[in-house]
Amino acid sequence: MLIRSQNKEVLTNLNALAGIEIAEGPVKTVITSYITGCSYLLGEYSNKQKAVKVLDMLQKAYAEYEMLRGMSTGMGGIMVTYNTKMIVNELEKEIQEKTIFQMPEDSEVEVND
Repeated sequence: MLIRSQNKEVLTNLNALAGIEIAEGPVKTVITSYITGCSYLLGEYSNKQKAVKVLDMLQKAYAEYEMLRGMSTGMGGIMVTYNTKMIVNELEKEIQEKTIFQMPEDSEVEVND
């Protein structure tokens, strides 16, 4: 699964990362990814609660992506009929949509107080 940074200038492979972290600053809270000594800014948020919410969204998207990928792998041996072809096509479309997680803008993240 790929993650596209908020400013759309960084595209990183989630499976290749050493980690993703939240860092609170004096003005903004940032989410960064890191691998082999390099760190990449993925997004800036007005508070830590919003940043945690974004990580929750990313976690959910990754779980859905992995589940869909597992389902598509398991369908390799089935006999293809018109109905199964429609299901496979729909599954492929869903996987493609979930392959890239776009980091949301601060204004797009809602947290419950």
